[in-house]
Amino acid sequence: MNDRQPMRILVAGATGNFGKALIPVLHQRGKEVVALVRSGSQSRLQPLDHHITETVVAEITEPDIAASTFRGVHTVISSVGITRQRDGLTYDQVDYGGNLNLLQAAERGGVQRFIYVSVVGADRAVRVPVIQAKRRFEKALIESTLKWQIVRPSGFFTDMTDVWKMALRGTVHIFGDGQSKISPIDPVDLAEATADLLDAEPGQILSIGGPADFTWNEIAELACQVAGKSCTIRHWPKWLLRATLAIMRGISRSTYGTLSFLGHVMTNDTTAPNHGSRNLGAFFRAQQEAEVQ
Repeated sequence: MNDRQPMRILVAGATGNFGKALIPVLHQRGKEVVALVRSGSQSRLQPLDHHITETVVAEITEPDIAASTFRGVHTVISSVGITRQRDGLTYDQVDYGGNLNLLQAAERGGVQRFIYVSVVGADRAVRVPVIQAKRRFEKALIESTLKWQIVRPSGFFTDMTDVWKMALRGTVHIFGDGQSKISPIDPVDLAEATADLLDAEPGQILSIGGPADFTWNEIAELACQVAGKSCTIRHWPKWLLRATLAIMRGISRSTYGTLSFLGHVMTNDTTAPNHGSRNLGAFFRAQQEAEVQ
């Protein structure tokens, strides 16, 4: 890449909330954006067409990703992962295996740098499938031949949508006493911080949260306040969570995976250094305006 040629960035996970926030940020900074999507999901990026140089289709759960996918690509930024298992794929197949296929193909394709968006707590050995999968991939990335950077966000505003929906119904359900803290961040603030890494030295791990820390009780109260509801906040004890997980482990792998992560973040502090300017109250107000429209 010469000095006059724009840096070409491949965004994996392009159709997710973070990917859709990252693409315009990169374009505005003069980067060429290659959006990697699954077959059949191209239409989800139509509103961003003017920010995208090229769209490539690949199934990263398959190991034979074409070398042409990475033609001219300097850096891969991957936020590939699943929060809720809806299509039969597991965290191990996607968050670990899919990203590993992408990493190995990027190595073969001559990519120089790989930035991975993981999660706060991925450095800890916990019995939460999604965190275990992300932890495994982080290790594989660090041991790879590429320059690397890892971003560990403390949850997204968009992860709080379920709390918002419960607030609209008048009852918010929380595991534990609701005093555990989290630092959710707006996807755009995270996108800007991730794009900044392109000018930073490789080999860094960035733990990052939004501009404020909240307890889960405070998040519930804020959602109810914005929704104009007099809500009940119902707390479910940890022993019930553990018992439910023990049952779900043998009945439904997908339910167990989702519930284990939700229970973990609701009953453990998952804060990170504060960053950004967009606030959670504004996000909830935007949800309210969308409901009205």
